[in-house]
Amino acid sequence: MGKVPILPGESAEQYQQSLDALIEELGAKSVLQVYLAEKIHECLWWIHRYEEQKRTTIIVHMALLASGSSTSQVTETKEHVRSMILAATVDKQTTAALRAIGHTLESLQQKVMVEKQESLLQLDQQIALQSKILTGFQRSYEVAFNRKMYAERLELQNIMMRQDLKGIEVPDDAASSHE
Repeated sequence: MGKVPILPGESAEQYQQSLDALIEELGAKSVLQVYLAEKIHECLWWIHRYEEQKRTTIIVHMALLASGSSTSQVTETKEHVRSMILAATVDKQTTAALRAIGHTLESLQQKVMVEKQESLLQLDQQIALQSKILTGFQRSYEVAFNRKMYAERLELQNIMMRQDLKGIEVPDDAASSHE
């Protein structure tokens, strides 16, 4: 319905494909249902962004720590370690270089998570906020999607009650004594 809310580096095609898949999965037909499906998708997309940002924050800082400070001389080994960590792959040279600075991948990751705790917490708060917004949109969608079904159910219940009442014979003298 609206403008596709992608950021630089994101695929508009991938966004649209996942939105179309969600609309189909939800069975959104009306304008309101499609709008709510788009909002649900947008929340999910933001949650994915924040999760990716958390991952990137950790990896980039690991690469920075593993390759030394920016003031130290960049060596081929440091550049190799940085490249390997950024690529999320590890070889013997990387493991040896980490060992030389007193770390394993796990200990380096733990150090980064402590140092970047504030940034990671802020991202977690954004994820929690998007999750809360998502819950509201999901509830609204359920109401919009089930409104027709609830109306039909009530109408059927009314019909059944009318039929049940017609089936109950009230004697004339019992009806007149209540008046």
